[in-house]
Amino acid sequence: MPADMKKIIAETFLKMIQHKNIDKITVKALIEECHISRQTFYYHFQDIMDVLEWSLRQATQLLSEKSLQSENMRSALQIFISFTVEQFPMVQKLMNSQRRSQIEQLLIDSVSVYLNKMAEAQSRQQDVSVNYADRDVLLRYNACGLVGVLLAYGGKSDLDQDKLALQLERILSSEMSEWMNR
Repeated sequence: MPADMKKIIAETFLKMIQHKNIDKITVKALIEECHISRQTFYYHFQDIMDVLEWSLRQATQLLSEKSLQSENMRSALQIFISFTVEQFPMVQKLMNSQRRSQIEQLLIDSVSVYLNKMAEAQSRQQDVSVNYADRDVLLRYNACGLVGVLLAYGGKSDLDQDKLALQLERILSSEMSEWMNR
């Protein structure tokens, strides 16, 4: 049995989503496609939603790590925008499923990780005293807004990704600076 069965199950699941409605994918269909036993599946995952959550968390974790290595906020935003555009057919399928609220939450959580780490770095650079309650609300607000914008614009064929990154950078940096100066 391959060493990283969890990853194999998740990758197979993602391939199945490309051809089938997510709400129609069953554990039985997935284990048949993976050529594994039911016991092997349940050793790694609780259910189909667990596979989806794990897959999204892996993808969004990589996305967050990549964005945090960016030289500036605009480059990080371009990573999020580019990912959304490239993966939009899959994202749209996921958003049209019965699991929309869980998927939105996972996306918001991922963007929140990036924004939180960015805010922490800014706080250290500017040696600012932080009101954590206000910061949490601001970060959550911006994460929800950013995910909403990515979902609204990600499927547009004429999207100017650089312009959108610049616009989002202006909005986010303005709000962050205003918050930092309070």
